[in-house]
Amino acid sequence: MVSAAGFAQASPESTRAQAVFQQSCYGCHTAKMKGGLRVDSLPAMLKGGDSGPAVVPGDPDASLLLKAIRYKDQELQMPPKGKLPDADIDAVAAWIKAGAPDLPVVADASNAPKASLASAKEQYFENKVRPLLAANCYTCHTSRAAGGLRLDSRQAILTGGKDGPAANLQDPDKSLLLTAVHYLDRNLQMPPKKPLDPTQTAVLEQWIKDGMVWPAGDERMNAVVTDKDRKFWSYQVPAMPAVPDVKSAWAYNDIDRFLLAKMEAEHLTPVADADKRTLLRRVTFDLTGLPPTPVEINAFLRDKTQNAYEKVVDRLLASKAYGERWGRMWMDVVRYSDTTGEGADYPIPEMYKYRDYIVASFNEDKPYDRFIREQIAGDLLPYKSEPEHWNNVIATGYVANANRYEDHVSDTVDNIGYAYLGTSIACARCHDHKFDPIPTADYYGIYGIFASTVYSTSGAEESRYERNMVYRDPNVVKSQKYIDFEAQLKPIADSIHAVHQLPYFDDILPALEARRMALFANVPKFEDAYAVMEGKPHDEYIQHLGDKKNLGDRVPRHFLQTLGNWQMPADTKDSGRLELANWIASPQNPLTARVMVNRLWQGHFGTGIVATPNDFGVRGVAPSNQPLLDYLAVSFMKNGWSMKAMQREMVLSHAYRLSSDDSEANAKIDPDDVTLWRHARSRMDAEEIRDAMLQTSGLIDESPAGEHPFPAEGQWNYSGHVPFHAVYETNRRTLYVMTQRSRRHPYLGIFDGADSTMSVGTRDHSITPLQSLYFMNGDFTKQCAARLTTGILAVHLKEDEQINRAFLLIYGRSATKDEITHAQEFLHSVSAIYKQHGKPMATGMGAGLHQVAMTNTPAATTPPLADNEAYTQAFGNFIQALYASNEFMFLD
Repeated sequence: MVSAAGFAQASPESTRAQAVFQQSCYGCHTAKMKGGLRVDSLPAMLKGGDSGPAVVPGDPDASLLLKAIRYKDQELQMPPKGKLPDADIDAVAAWIKAGAPDLPVVADASNAPKASLASAKEQYFENKVRPLLAANCYTCHTSRAAGGLRLDSRQAILTGGKDGPAANLQDPDKSLLLTAVHYLDRNLQMPPKKPLDPTQTAVLEQWIKDGMVWPAGDERMNAVVTDKDRKFWSYQVPAMPAVPDVKSAWAYNDIDRFLLAKMEAEHLTPVADADKRTLLRRVTFDLTGLPPTPVEINAFLRDKTQNAYEKVVDRLLASKAYGERWGRMWMDVVRYSDTTGEGADYPIPEMYKYRDYIVASFNEDKPYDRFIREQIAGDLLPYKSEPEHWNNVIATGYVANANRYEDHVSDTVDNIGYAYLGTSIACARCHDHKFDPIPTADYYGIYGIFASTVYSTSGAEESRYERNMVYRDPNVVKSQKYIDFEAQLKPIADSIHAVHQLPYFDDILPALEARRMALFANVPKFEDAYAVMEGKPHDEYIQHLGDKKNLGDRVPRHFLQTLGNWQMPADTKDSGRLELANWIASPQNPLTARVMVNRLWQGHFGTGIVATPNDFGVRGVAPSNQPLLDYLAVSFMKNGWSMKAMQREMVLSHAYRLSSDDSEANAKIDPDDVTLWRHARSRMDAEEIRDAMLQTSGLIDESPAGEHPFPAEGQWNYSGHVPFHAVYETNRRTLYVMTQRSRRHPYLGIFDGADSTMSVGTRDHSITPLQSLYFMNGDFTKQCAARLTTGILAVHLKEDEQINRAFLLIYGRSATKDEITHAQEFLHSVSAIYKQHGKPMATGMGAGLHQVAMTNTPAATTPPLADNEAYTQAFGNFIQALYASNEFMFLD
């Protein structure tokens, strides 16, 4: 039982240094290892390359790396295309001087993507920072360079204007850019007409703090997409490759044949199989996100039939928990949120309907091509019954759930690219894509489709109530209740709009909002959905640098030229959403099937065949086994786009059943396990950890979740300065926890839950002291431990049997003799302390369970405890220790 407490968080110096390396060095010095050097970890730099160790911790002047980037030696100058900005050089020097603390890594760095345009920080820039700069700064600070300052490149910002550099990477809080946007200096206030709202300034603060990542690269000189561009591997329609003719009986299916052929070519031998307990725990978590129960473990161990494992897989695929587990995966990709994301972050009471639609779609094994069409254009699909049509309308909650932080239409276009096509279309919003053949005209060709669509809205700074909701009964708008309410609302809404045009309105607005809230206290209720409907079809203009005030040519609605140059049918009279959905879901689209099977593969093997699941473009990582990827994609389509059938084939492969044991011989040839000669060990994600604690403790609530307990619409009065924020505790699975865009749930923030402001293709898996502290002190952990303790002690087993029961529930195995002995020693010693000194006084939800205080500071305690109560407290602490261990949190 090894605790995660010993792992430290990344230092500010290492975070800033890594941003420089990622920005300027990873292209050549990760997997490519130019000059034999990698710079993506401290051990790699200490090992060095052809010229020796790159870093001498604590001594910048003696470090070859610093000599190279300072351009002090004509024979050693890096990067070769030009010297780094002084601020970047200073960041690297500060990191080395601090002792070169290791760079931030995920829990299993060997399986992490090495470089990608769709990396979290670059995606953060494209989705949040660049649009913010374009909308608020580019009018004055591009070619005009007001005050000598340009804000259209990283170098320009670090160079600065007449007042000096605009950003200070060593001390971000002292950056002139932040001083200006916070209005801290009367003589330096930007934008001059109106300050940014707090969420916008927070974006800039985080960006500078993270090293001010700005995707590098030269602009494509020709916006015309050529046949040569279309020959890139991922832009070719996948064809069924020949299955390798391997002779070994090791291969159980065609997946194994592809993998074994590659292993044999590299003289690798797969490790032994995982034992039955390990395999059952692995596949149960992978397919359901929950641990196997003791009954399920015993049944599998006793089943000696040849198809015992296949029966387990089929049972798991048929369970309700399957849809909840894989629905959460999809929610990551489509940036699901129960709030809007704009400054006030208004709640969306109806959003749960789309969440439940996702879960139901996975459980019923809805064909993926149908799943795509329903989400993008469900309201336009033919239907056989009214319930079917209503379900299709709810599905378009995907489009309506766009992040309203800056431009909901752009966010929709961006997510279409990431989620379905694994393509960073977002990078063509302000200019032609710098790496992939996507002209800006293509971006606005798709933009026009969604600009021709009406989105439901759930409140904003001016209209603090829901509008454009889609009603199940379209005749609702003709009802007298609806007409009367709208007639009463109109004069109030018109007055609020007029007041918002005034330079100062704080003394007038509260009275109007009070009238509006009083009216909504009696708002008529109709069954509705947060969805989309057709608007007025029209084409859009190119927005230079993403600025809606700086328009270029008008472009017809169309799709990406790179992917077959599909054109909108000439007789299209609506928005084009249905045509777009059909194009994405077509077997002739070279990306759609590949992207989805890669996501499924990642969910079972830890890393996708393409390690950058949201980027199949030039900057993405090339597939580790393209014939296998194409085999899976073609099989997926031939089998009716069935996700369950595809996952069944994956988990029934021999490769999936391997142990995570190491092999010294294999590690020398393939240290990153790219060929899958063993199974990857991984930390459970946030949902798996919490859900496993709920299930093993018996606290889990499996009743239908329904909607969240948001305040009534008549109480909505949120603004950018007083945004909505809430945490609703629940014992349901974590999938059903309210997800907010402006703030993550505290638990999800600690354990790397998805960022709902953008598409998440891969989760981070950090290991931090805060996580260990959560298991020691968190109310939720104490509640689970107390409940499990009560359940185990209530059966009146012998002490060794009680300990064994805890191990079986939490780890899925029996305790060893040594573990029982150590556990008994712990229970007796801690019980003695409670009996002698009592327990610390505490309040709150976790007050029923306490811990021994290891401190010399006097603390308020209860009187000494009786024997039974002392033992109960000690056993609860023992359960907490089991939950805090690596064996619980990691899957082999």
